[in-house]
Amino acid sequence: MLSPSAAAPSSAAPTTSAPAARGVRLAVRLLLLVGVLLLAGVPRLLTLHLFLDSDEINFWMPRSMRFLDAMQSGNFAETAQSTHPGVTTMWLGSAGILLRDSLVAAGVLADVPFPLSLTLSRLPIALVHTCGVLLGYLLLHRLFATRSPEPGGVALALLAAAFWATDPFVVAYARILHVDGLTTTFATLSLLAGGIFWVRGGHPAYLLLSAGAGALATLSKSPGVAVIPIIGLAGIAAWHYDGMPLRRVLLALGAWAATFALTLWLCYPALWVDPARAWQQMRVGVEIEGASPHVIGNFFLGQATDTPDARYYPVALLMRTTPLTLIGLLLLPFVWRRDADSASTRRMLALLAAYILVFVLAMSLFPKKLNRYSVPVFPALDILAATGWVWALLRLRDLRGGAVPLAARVLPFGVAALISLAALNMLWWHPYGVIAYNQIVGGAPRAERTFLIGDGEGLGEAARWLNGQPDITGVRVSSTMINSLQPFLMRGAQSSTPRNGQFAVQDGYALIYVRHTQRGIPAAPFGAVYANQTPVYTVQAHGVTLASVYQLAPPIADLHNATFGDALTLRGTQTDLEGLRGGHGITLTVQWQAQQPPMQEYLMFVHVLDPQGQKVAQIDVSPAGTAQPPTSWQVGRTLTWAHPLPVPADLPPDTYWLAIGLYNPVTFARLSVATPAPPIAPDAGGNALLLPLVVR
Repeated sequence: MLSPSAAAPSSAAPTTSAPAARGVRLAVRLLLLVGVLLLAGVPRLLTLHLFLDSDEINFWMPRSMRFLDAMQSGNFAETAQSTHPGVTTMWLGSAGILLRDSLVAAGVLADVPFPLSLTLSRLPIALVHTCGVLLGYLLLHRLFATRSPEPGGVALALLAAAFWATDPFVVAYARILHVDGLTTTFATLSLLAGGIFWVRGGHPAYLLLSAGAGALATLSKSPGVAVIPIIGLAGIAAWHYDGMPLRRVLLALGAWAATFALTLWLCYPALWVDPARAWQQMRVGVEIEGASPHVIGNFFLGQATDTPDARYYPVALLMRTTPLTLIGLLLLPFVWRRDADSASTRRMLALLAAYILVFVLAMSLFPKKLNRYSVPVFPALDILAATGWVWALLRLRDLRGGAVPLAARVLPFGVAALISLAALNMLWWHPYGVIAYNQIVGGAPRAERTFLIGDGEGLGEAARWLNGQPDITGVRVSSTMINSLQPFLMRGAQSSTPRNGQFAVQDGYALIYVRHTQRGIPAAPFGAVYANQTPVYTVQAHGVTLASVYQLAPPIADLHNATFGDALTLRGTQTDLEGLRGGHGITLTVQWQAQQPPMQEYLMFVHVLDPQGQKVAQIDVSPAGTAQPPTSWQVGRTLTWAHPLPVPADLPPDTYWLAIGLYNPVTFARLSVATPAPPIAPDAGGNALLLPLVVR
């Protein structure tokens, strides 16, 4: 049963049924509240520690620390840390810092490993978003179901809240310390509360709530000001359609503006002491930063471009919707209700549509574009889509005949099914909602060919794999994403960014991220690795390779890249003759790599041949030592091993030859090698790599 209201008892019903009916209504309402709370809270609070958004570690975490320091020292002017301005983000980031420090000070936590620290840092913002959706549901219920003639109003409020709660794109930015998610939550609450006042004639408290939420949306990120013209439009509509006296409209708009300004001043400490500087900083963010292309460049419809054209946000809206949202939006014009009972709902939907249009048009004017900038309109899209579904279910119910028992259940069963599908879709994308794109239009693989993607997701998984490598504390990981990678590496493991386009001798692994491969071959030195090597590990999600880890082979004197068979490559060799005259023979270091998983064991033979082809010495050994037989070799990984060659100490000076090859220890058949022997080399029996060895 979806409706929290029960049918009014008939005059013949016993009077004792009234308290029972009220109890049932209350129980159902509480059950729905708990359901919405779970839908909103689980995806926003679950596994907050898995990856680190690049903007968090590079900007919002350090800004929050400086914001907190400024507040604690009374240097309020220094709370102006960003042009966004990101004030709400820094307040909540500061709350996360205080939470962590309080738990340590109280002895609850003796040590705070980074994953736990990240969870605590994100917890306040995730809770605010969760509560925002819950409050949004209550506002939707007041808009569409409380004292409303709207058919299916309760179902509409519930489905709209569920679509909002489970939208993976919205959830993605409600789980991280960032600005776009907070703008989304507060702007949506502002519009809904404003709609209750202007469209449904609600209490003036809703007007003040709308203004406060609108101010918080703007303090999160300046595009939150898009709610202002919509509130003004709502006031004009109330005057035109409802006959609200113009004087009352103007007074209400004035009260809204005053509350908006007061909230800005109360919540932004920099405005207390240096308002001119704070406003100047926000102006710079809009006029200079917004008017400049993104510093990391951009990518749209398969082309690298700094300034995507006007199609960018319409394509983003299409691809970022969920399948259910897209279908609901497409249904809406075909099931549009024109009856008087739906008049207030139609006006509210028009205001939401106007907000989407204003926001997208305004954002399209700026050359700096990223598809996450569009997330503030998605709860509005979800509400419109929910309306399309509910009105379609009502149309279906009416077509089947509302008096038929099965037909009467079309709406509750249909809404329950839609909520279940929405929740499953959200769980399918979790925890990487950042790469959630509509499966109907190609999903994440199509998005990889359309937008610049990747904000750090997958790097935590890559770090966990690197932490399991036996040599990780003896080499460095080279990457351009070290700020988002290093916190997840184990103690003693290090990452670095290459200098002068070259890897350092200490670099043992290279990590290449998805955003650096979308626009072609990555910059040096990663380009050669990307083009010529096979990764030893990849992080893949929903058809997209987010991160690729390559092993950087240790330097070796002589490179050969000789392939034996179709799977094993001898990358290089190095000979050490220092111990020869002292009776310790020759040390031959070989470097192997598997191009395909070897299906059987092979042995390596090394023959030392004199100029006439006579065998001077010989070894038959496992190519990379007995602990690493070929069947255990991982594709893309380089194995370096030193083999002693028992060569006589009195070997006469001359030019000798090393014949190196692989053979099946059962059949003794040698693997073919494509590298031809030098013309002056002796006959080694075929299928061997022949290398000169000068003995002095």
